[in-house]
Amino acid sequence: MILKHVILHILDKDAGNLIASQAEIDLTQPGLHDYLEKIILKFQTGDYKPGTLTGEDYLAQTIDNNGLTFAEKTTQLAEKLFDNIAASEAVPAGDLLSFEFAEGTDDFFGLIKLNFAPRYAHIVDYRDDQLVNNLVLNQAVLPGANQKADEGIIVNLMTGDYMLVEKQYLIDGHRINYFSERFLQLEPEVSTKDNIKTIKRAVKTVADKFDVPEHEAMAATQSAIFDSVQEDGQINTADIAEAVFKGNISAKQAYQEVIADKEIETEIAVPNVERYEKKYRLQRFKLDSGIEIAIPMDIYQDRSKVEFVNNPDGTMSLVIKDIESIVNKFTS
Repeated sequence: MILKHVILHILDKDAGNLIASQAEIDLTQPGLHDYLEKIILKFQTGDYKPGTLTGEDYLAQTIDNNGLTFAEKTTQLAEKLFDNIAASEAVPAGDLLSFEFAEGTDDFFGLIKLNFAPRYAHIVDYRDDQLVNNLVLNQAVLPGANQKADEGIIVNLMTGDYMLVEKQYLIDGHRINYFSERFLQLEPEVSTKDNIKTIKRAVKTVADKFDVPEHEAMAATQSAIFDSVQEDGQINTADIAEAVFKGNISAKQAYQEVIADKEIETEIAVPNVERYEKKYRLQRFKLDSGIEIAIPMDIYQDRSKVEFVNNPDGTMSLVIKDIESIVNKFTS
């Protein structure tokens, strides 16, 4: 990753001030490039809403304005963002990190809002001619490099494709996605995470109606998503119906009707395949006895290794088979 331009504008809404930088950050400062690169990589590998800019979009027109310097373009964006958050108590103050970078053959433009977090720091002070090491609360500490951003956008300048992250806040009595709706004036697609949430709700609704145990329905859903993502890089809602409600035509039809009502596509592209492969590679269960167990997906799908058994008295047993050795994971 080659950072070409980086500038930081301070959105100190608590003090009622926008402090726009007139010059870019000096990237020769020790450790700064690594810090910024980690922030960007964390953003790229997280959950985001995809979309594509058009020439008519506010952000595209601002980026493409060759009559302005990078500092001037980003100042315009910072001013608009500040106007949108200044009157809201719910939106935290922060810094607007603006940047351009090259990766491979493509160039990218990005905006990431770094929200302030209060942190204590030491300060050397003097009291009655005595040196005293005190603690002072700093209200404007930036997040660590591995902390995910709440709001931001990165645009591929070659294609116009973008990845957007945002959080809903209460503004004017309504919870809204102000970052996309009011600031950037974009309509991004639904994120993979939100699509999966909707799928899970649909599965639960139909499973309850047809007396399918919830743990079975959710486990089958996760398994189907994992297989689909691993094989095709997407989520197939028809595969989920077959996995969860196999042999029950009425249940499958009811599920498909709920999915259609929620306007979810049959095939949902997953941008960060590796993230979801890692996230869903373990089936996790918590039993009413307090026992928690994590089972690798390939083991869970092998009935010769693990099996849930329905007992005549209405209870269930979890049978783990073919064990050759046991290692205690106790650590100091």
